[in-house]
Amino acid sequence: MNRLLFVAPAPPSDRRGGGALRMLHMVRFLAERFEVDLVAPAIDGVLEAERLLKGVCADLEFAPPAPMSWFRRAGRLGPYEKDPALQEAVHRRLASKRYGAVQLEKPAMIPYVPSNIRVPVVLDVWAYGLAGPLRALRHATGLSRKARTFIQLCRYGLFDTLCWPATSCVLVVSEEDRARCERSRPGRRVLVVPNGVDCAAVRPNWNDRPVPPVLLFTGDLGFEPNVDAAYYVATKLFPGIRRRRPDAQLRLVGRNPDARVRKLAGERVAVIGDVPDMVPHLHAAAVYVAPHFTGAGTRTKLLEAMAAGTPIVTTTIGLEGIEAVPGRDIVVADDADAMIAAVCRLLDDPSERRRLGTAARRLVETQYDWPRCLAPLDPLYRQLLGPKVATC
Repeated sequence: MNRLLFVAPAPPSDRRGGGALRMLHMVRFLAERFEVDLVAPAIDGVLEAERLLKGVCADLEFAPPAPMSWFRRAGRLGPYEKDPALQEAVHRRLASKRYGAVQLEKPAMIPYVPSNIRVPVVLDVWAYGLAGPLRALRHATGLSRKARTFIQLCRYGLFDTLCWPATSCVLVVSEEDRARCERSRPGRRVLVVPNGVDCAAVRPNWNDRPVPPVLLFTGDLGFEPNVDAAYYVATKLFPGIRRRRPDAQLRLVGRNPDARVRKLAGERVAVIGDVPDMVPHLHAAAVYVAPHFTGAGTRTKLLEAMAAGTPIVTTTIGLEGIEAVPGRDIVVADDADAMIAAVCRLLDDPSERRRLGTAARRLVETQYDWPRCLAPLDPLYRQLLGPKVATC
């Protein structure tokens, strides 16, 4: 009963987005201290997860997803799909009575545990509440997209109200999310476990040679908030930047480029798909531009850019959950004219780029290196599970 069952929505990874990276570092951290079994769907990334976690976890199980029939899809009322094979794997393991606690990654995993579960449940929400869907509704354009977004918001709201389990602890990524959770769920234990970055793996590459005027945006380019931001960079910001700096280039880098993003490729705009390592692209950029007006939670990609020493121009929403000081560590602007002016100012001032990059790197070293971010999990699970049993 001193093992932890870690239920994930996808295989953990070191190169498939902030959520997969958070899960990878969290599993590694916990497995050093406790016996951890990981269960996740057998979707893209299984071989990589096995390579990264074999010998780290006590056991790994990847459940082949069942085909999603039209009937199942049409009859689904909640916002999340529930795969029978993954549900069977979770129920079977919990029935073995080996586990002292279960950790669910995202509310999407709530339907996979039985309603009468007897062991403590720790829920890692990533981004708490309906801030993301509400922002998406406010910025949606076109009647059909507004309707789809509204229906999804209603589904999230009903699920959030009716389907949450009793939890021993809710994990959130920021103080803002902690305050939201405590307001809406008084009496629940809430623990801030920030997103982080591997400062040893992502390092700055400062030198004195001139840097080409390359602007960079990164992320999962099939994820709607990133699609919106990429479109905004290419159509609202880059034309104005090029009027002042005709030599500027824009690179949109990330996996799963949506058709709307692929169409942005053109003169001095490159759409680059999945890459094995984002760090060289961060080093090649003069300015990282992240105009986020939708989405929620802490953006790991901004922490990665900060660790690489790349100066950042973002929005108030983009900076959410990161305790950076605007003007000292990062530049914040919330409209197109201000963002264009900020980017052009940085392109023209190498010393200011270096100052911002140095301050941002210092901040992630002191506050956002993964071991520091994950440290609150140790006392939580020592209370729930006890210390790891040594094996001969």
